[in-house]
Amino acid sequence: MTACSSRIAFVLLLLATGLLAACAMPAAQTPPATQAPAQSTAGAPVTVQFVNPSGLAEVRNNPQQGDSYNKAWMDALSRHLEQRAPRYLAPDTHLLVQFTEIKLAGDYEPWRRAALDNVRIVRDIYPPRIDLNYQLTGSKGQTLKQGSSKLRDPAFLMQVRGYPSDPLRYEKSMLDDWLQQEFGTD
Repeated sequence: MTACSSRIAFVLLLLATGLLAACAMPAAQTPPATQAPAQSTAGAPVTVQFVNPSGLAEVRNNPQQGDSYNKAWMDALSRHLEQRAPRYLAPDTHLLVQFTEIKLAGDYEPWRRAALDNVRIVRDIYPPRIDLNYQLTGSKGQTLKQGSSKLRDPAFLMQVRGYPSDPLRYEKSMLDDWLQQEFGTD
């Protein structure tokens, strides 16, 4: 084994160890409700909030993309949860989901060429990450279930998903899996 290939093997081992450690981390406790005030939930079974949107990794690490880009993907993820979550919820319940961290699949590699500085490169070294807090309440406002989840999918490129042409297919698939795991009855 050459010196170069042994360095590469060492770096890959470090990356794999870090990835395994991140996946094995326990979920943090739900932060106090004062962190992000609840919006009106009259009639809506799901409320989606972004806690400190400007602090999210996707926004922080990609300032060149602009506010309209960030609003578009945030709105798309909100709509997705608002449409999908009611399938898993009992009548007269309400689900509050607070996104605390999001990094979309892929990343920008502006060092490749100036013409590619606005092109998201999707490779397995850039997996999607979503951290969220949730609270399920009953019709009288009592808390039925609450917690935090750290959603990770290091094998996101190796799976066939249900949103083939959607730019947020990996994130939506992770949210679908989370809904099924957390609230599904199967």
